[in-house]
Amino acid sequence: MNVKRILVIADPKGSSQKALAHAALMAEQFKARLHIAGFCYDRLSLLDDNMTKPDIALVKDKIMQANSTWLDETIATHSLPKNTTDEMVWSKDITSWVTSHCAKNKYDLIIKTGHRSEHAFYVPTDWHLLRSGSAPLLLVAEKKWRKKQAIMITLDMASKKKAKQALNQKVIETGKRLAAENNMPLHVCFALALSPILQDLGIIDKSKALKAAKRKYIPKIQAMFADDNIDQDNIHIKTGYADKVVPSVASDIGAALVIMGSVGRKGLKAKILGNTAESVLTLLKTDVMIIQP
Repeated sequence: MNVKRILVIADPKGSSQKALAHAALMAEQFKARLHIAGFCYDRLSLLDDNMTKPDIALVKDKIMQANSTWLDETIATHSLPKNTTDEMVWSKDITSWVTSHCAKNKYDLIIKTGHRSEHAFYVPTDWHLLRSGSAPLLLVAEKKWRKKQAIMITLDMASKKKAKQALNQKVIETGKRLAAENNMPLHVCFALALSPILQDLGIIDKSKALKAAKRKYIPKIQAMFADDNIDQDNIHIKTGYADKVVPSVASDIGAALVIMGSVGRKGLKAKILGNTAESVLTLLKTDVMIIQP
């Protein structure tokens, strides 16, 4: 993973600015340039009907100026590169702005504090950003990284599609780089999805299937690491669906960061079927980096 330019979505005023703190770390590790975007918006249409358009425009300018001053002061309190740039954006639709901005300006990573809950009729900005595919996305958790934690990558070893296999390799390379930079052990997780119905009918023996999977996939995973050896004890192959297996393994090994690939669906398919990455995000309490093809 070659990270030269990072877009940072600043946390709202009054928040602890987790995204900026992680951006400082990433900028130092990758020698990357940062551009920080803050967002503000008010429904000025609800102001007094007697106010003229110039009056409303003046109110908007004052709000923007106050928020811009706050953002500049906040950035000054973090150890960021001298060439860091920033802007205050008047918009309540972060995803649309990010998509448009990234179409004109190439970024290698987007950093944002994560908000993981999803309800039936509400899809948070995290999900929209994931589906937009503008750039790899790092969603920062509330907890700080601690010593003796690990970095975990997830692989889709069952897919024979070249795109998925290439994405697996991309995830591995990113994991190796970040594990080395942060002096953390690297772990691999692969969820072996077995049909509960076939298990209940006795058609699939879970224990035998797991043993066969380990014999088949552990050597393949080790080969994907080439000369950078990975201990077999750090390869976790578990039976079950990814949305349960990945958070469980991440918790067991004390992962600070989980890196996963996503070829996320878009549009109606995404709304009806969802994405594996989104399902996993719901339960994960760690930082999560989503890599796309």
